[in-house]
Amino acid sequence: MAPIQSNGTCSPLTFGKRYAILNLDFMTILFDIAKTTPEGQQFVSNCTRWVDALHKRDSRPLNIFTTLYFTSPSQAELPNEAPFTKLVNGFATFNEHSPIVKVPSYLNIDDKDIVLQKIRWYGGAGNALEEILQKNNIDTVVISGLSLSGVVMSTIYRLFDLDYNIYVISDNVLELPVQHHEQFSAVLLESLMPKMNLRVITLEEALQALEHS
Repeated sequence: MAPIQSNGTCSPLTFGKRYAILNLDFMTILFDIAKTTPEGQQFVSNCTRWVDALHKRDSRPLNIFTTLYFTSPSQAELPNEAPFTKLVNGFATFNEHSPIVKVPSYLNIDDKDIVLQKIRWYGGAGNALEEILQKNNIDTVVISGLSLSGVVMSTIYRLFDLDYNIYVISDNVLELPVQHHEQFSAVLLESLMPKMNLRVITLEEALQALEHS
């Protein structure tokens, strides 16, 4: 629900003045996987529209992208037998020089955007995300990303514990494999988020809030 004014009318949704945008694991390999399904194609279209809107802002908010990669093919940042290592090794080799770990070129990121390497599920693992948010006096984060049950939820839990206000754009998150999205989103977005008193908003609501922030 939108905030309610004292006269009983709905005021426009706003993120305030101290907000940051988090685009979690906007990686070519994951977007390419998503685009093989109609649901994933819509997700990519939504995210492209969102990033384009951010780039058109005269006063652009802090716009952060994360991507999972490691500094060598041996993935030296990961312990050999760690559970996350086994998960990653079963999926792909995320070498920093590989095009699969780059933000998709059609999102047209520029030098005003921030791209952070991460090395675990959490969007701030192995990077300066928390320091960047603190340095910029951020109190609110607006989250898009994939996968929903992985980086998105891991990052929500951490930032929730750090007392940030959190908005999740429902149209801009996706579970992988895509055929699991409906099941997972019903639990995580429709049940868990309200239980945590977190706001789940549509892309249209996010775009409107952007205009009032």
